[in-house]
Amino acid sequence: MIWYHITVDGKAEASAILRQLRRDSGLTQRDLAAKAGVPQSTIAEIEVGQREPSLTLLSGIAESAGQSITLRLAPLLRRSAVATANTIKDRLYGDAGEGLSLDIREDGALRAVIDLKDALRRSSHEGFDALTNQAPGLVGDTRWDAFLAAIVEDEAARKAISPPRWTNDLNRFNRPFWYLSKNPRFHTWEIANSPGALIRHGLFAAEDELESV
Repeated sequence: MIWYHITVDGKAEASAILRQLRRDSGLTQRDLAAKAGVPQSTIAEIEVGQREPSLTLLSGIAESAGQSITLRLAPLLRRSAVATANTIKDRLYGDAGEGLSLDIREDGALRAVIDLKDALRRSSHEGFDALTNQAPGLVGDTRWDAFLAAIVEDEAARKAISPPRWTNDLNRFNRPFWYLSKNPRFHTWEIANSPGALIRHGLFAAEDELESV
């Protein structure tokens, strides 16, 4: 079992974890990539610190090598609800999105939400509370404020625990409904496959759209 600390430099930590995992397993990058079903370039990019994988991807690679990764919370909760809101805001309006198209900026914001979802799903009840107990600041776009609250509420329901009170703030409900896909052809599919918490907050996003890549 390998502990995964949430720290400021996620790329460096993922790099160290993957190199340790390969060393312990006696696998080459090519061997590990084949077992995990990912390109060798993915393994290489993570190991040299060029790519920060999602928790789901990193865990999947570890499991393919017969190991497991357990999330451990560090003092700086990089994927807390508060940190996620700050990341979304920066990617939409701040330096992180400067010069990028709206689609790319929104893709970056979506990645931050998915990373939070992954962290919550793998956390203990104590870890869940640590990641979500402090109300995040408003992003400035009701769609994303509602999205963040809905993800936290949905993951709380999966753990059969009560969501934090801030998820019920009136400014975290979006109207009219927002479809995550900009292609109207997918809207019926999104309606049919959206978690109840997302619908309650005024969003349509299918489960498959919220999976890590």
